[in-house]
Amino acid sequence: MTTNMDIITPDEEDTSQAPVSPVVSNAPNNSGLMVALHPLTLLNISDHFTRIKMQQEIQNPQVIGALMGTQNGRDVEISNSYELEFDVIDGKVVVNHEYFLTKSEQFSQVFPKFDFLGWYTMGSFPTEADIEIHKQMMEFNESPLFLQMNPFEMVTSKNLPITVYESIIDIIDGQAHTLFIKSQYKIETGEAERIAVDHVAHTVLGEGGEGSSLIAHLTTQRNAIQMLHTRIKLLHQYLDLTNSNQAPVDHDILRQIAGLCNRLPTIDSLDFKQEFLTEYNDVLLTSYLATITKGTNSINELVDKFNIATSANKQGGRGRHQQHQGFPNF
Repeated sequence: MTTNMDIITPDEEDTSQAPVSPVVSNAPNNSGLMVALHPLTLLNISDHFTRIKMQQEIQNPQVIGALMGTQNGRDVEISNSYELEFDVIDGKVVVNHEYFLTKSEQFSQVFPKFDFLGWYTMGSFPTEADIEIHKQMMEFNESPLFLQMNPFEMVTSKNLPITVYESIIDIIDGQAHTLFIKSQYKIETGEAERIAVDHVAHTVLGEGGEGSSLIAHLTTQRNAIQMLHTRIKLLHQYLDLTNSNQAPVDHDILRQIAGLCNRLPTIDSLDFKQEFLTEYNDVLLTSYLATITKGTNSINELVDKFNIATSANKQGGRGRHQQHQGFPNF
């Protein structure tokens, strides 16, 4: 069971304040391409951008990912996505092809029906740099889609800050150029996705709010780690000041700091190595058991199919034998 929102066409977008991009064609979209976006893809993209932004402490970091789904003619359904690694060489983004192939193979093992449909990034409008990245993606799909999300756009209408493009080849001044053309899309959700989105929408802490127990637990851990980091930083600053004779030496405080350090576990101890190896072997054993269980399940399915086929052949042979002896075949 799926639920579709209103179809967002390029003509319905608010273009009154939209910047003009030299790599976007002004021609109307007559290709008839219909893109169905699942909320899981949008959540993955938003999480990817937020995580990189907090880790690198950059206001607008560069993020690139792959779009996975199915395509039937001009109907495209984007169901999932994953992140891609890249390098910046001489100011140009170069996608890690080896990582892409490895990740694509792993993804196809879990979702064999999904294909690589395109890629995504952040921004307010496409640029020449996006065209260069798009050409790299053409090595894996001759006509990939390009999804661009603007995380800083204040949405005042029903439309999401998302634009989906497909590429065309246009002749400009006698030369062929790759340009983007906007495509219409819709948001399509299943039952499980609606439950997940509803759960995310209610994870707001506060008095009288319906907060998630997991969010509350993670918030408590974050506050504890932040407090520990602040106090360790304070002790480190005090030791630096006493070492440079900028603060008086208090032997009582130094003994307390030494006692605190002695209470911390020693990473290079024999007990730690044994415990680490034990947990490592447990993880490997779990992986081996999962592989054996998967193989046993495949063998079980093969035996069931063989029994069904053998039973059908026996019944067919017995019926032909009864007809040969003059008995009716029931």
